[in-house]
Amino acid sequence: MKNNIHLIFDFDGTLVDSFRSAMDKLNLLADEFNFRKISDNEIDSLRDLTSRELIKYLEIPIYKIPSVLRRARKYMCSEMQALLPFKNIPEILHELHDMKIPLGILTSNSSENVTEWLICNKMQHLFNFIHIESSYFGKKRILRKILKAYKIDKSQAFYIGDETRDIEAAKECDVYSIAVTWGFNSEKILTRQQPHYIARKPEDILTICK
Repeated sequence: MKNNIHLIFDFDGTLVDSFRSAMDKLNLLADEFNFRKISDNEIDSLRDLTSRELIKYLEIPIYKIPSVLRRARKYMCSEMQALLPFKNIPEILHELHDMKIPLGILTSNSSENVTEWLICNKMQHLFNFIHIESSYFGKKRILRKILKAYKIDKSQAFYIGDETRDIEAAKECDVYSIAVTWGFNSEKILTRQQPHYIARKPEDILTICK
């Protein structure tokens, strides 16, 4: 094990099972922001869309995305304590922490939501940093900022996420991408983006690090 490996996690859909909550919030906002509502029978098919295809499918203008995200995060605030971590995620994170592997979070969720959830699930002490910055298609820029701010060697960095835009950001920053299949995007569309690694269960992250 190389001691300078760093793991940077996405939050929603990677650590916390917030997919259904996010879909509900989008439907709540659809009328206000005049975009397409999501029906129950089309949710599974949405998992096969890239991040850009999803925005196009929902007919959300690019300029409205920041406002939609802000409102969605506000709506989710009251639900954070009820949202569960994915099965075995806490155990895997504790084991990685015990192995002295630095862990971080990159998320567009709010600081209040993320902090509350981590405290509620007794995981706040596991992470060296939590970087909060909202930019739906700007993760490349944010990831580069994190690498510089925390002096992380990109050849030893792994970005772990559940969406195609996470894979794209990792590739554009020349860091390793680990795509997890338990979040928003399906394994089918994630594989098409050619991540360095696929994790079908949290234990796979541990195996990849070893």
